[in-house]
Amino acid sequence: MCDLEQPIDSVTLPEGLAWEDDWFAVGTVDADTLAIGEPAYHQKNWSYLITDGGESLLFDTGSGRRSIGPVVHRHAGVSTRAFPSHMHFDHLGGVDAFGPVIVADLPMLRAMAPDNVLTPTEEAYLGHYETLSPPSFPVGHWVGIGDVLQVGLRHLHVLHTPGHSPDSVSLWEPGRNRLYAADFLYRGHLYAQTPGASLPAYRATLETLFDILPEDIDILGAHGQTEGGTDDMPRLGHADLAALHAALCDLLTGPPHDGQREINPRMTLLYSKASFTG
Repeated sequence: MCDLEQPIDSVTLPEGLAWEDDWFAVGTVDADTLAIGEPAYHQKNWSYLITDGGESLLFDTGSGRRSIGPVVHRHAGVSTRAFPSHMHFDHLGGVDAFGPVIVADLPMLRAMAPDNVLTPTEEAYLGHYETLSPPSFPVGHWVGIGDVLQVGLRHLHVLHTPGHSPDSVSLWEPGRNRLYAADFLYRGHLYAQTPGASLPAYRATLETLFDILPEDIDILGAHGQTEGGTDDMPRLGHADLAALHAALCDLLTGPPHDGQREINPRMTLLYSKASFTG
């Protein structure tokens, strides 16, 4: 076993989560929404399966250490559409288990997809961190920023949420008062020190979200553990957005530098000198 994984008997799952097999754990967000976690993977990935009326959407396709396809197909059938939140390797790993993929209609992503076959650049994919090569996959639908994806009677608003990466998107579901934030906000170390990360973009995105989201918003992130070390789905709220915004405003008044800042007991922001621009 490589050091990117740990034995599942060393992983503590809280009540409400259950092992699906020897890698994935699942938890119920609500009757029509399933969180699919990878607690034995060092990044503690979480993807979200959104269903209604026989239709389903998978937001992010996992790390690829194991294929997420069989888990999704057991719960939602083989016609599930996949939508990656951004092109980093740990969110795109299982993309080959699905047909043509939904992709955010951003110029940088269009440039990677001649003839509607997308191959991420290394700067967008960052596969060198785990000795991975970018996949190539067909784009079935380019969804515009601000457009609404419909899953049965559920309506998911596509928001551009750069900060962690320039191509990051999140899904805002007003009908269930929920934001699927992907890597924009999650428990643990928030990465703003990687290529393309931008502290000004993080701050600007937060200020846009403050205009959209209610104070009782339920935020589901893509990584992390609870404070007690159990591998629960990473839920956060409006106060976490506000704490991150305050820290960014403070950081951006000073000179560019490498470092990290504890946001609150749930989050620590990692940043680089380069991330003070953009």
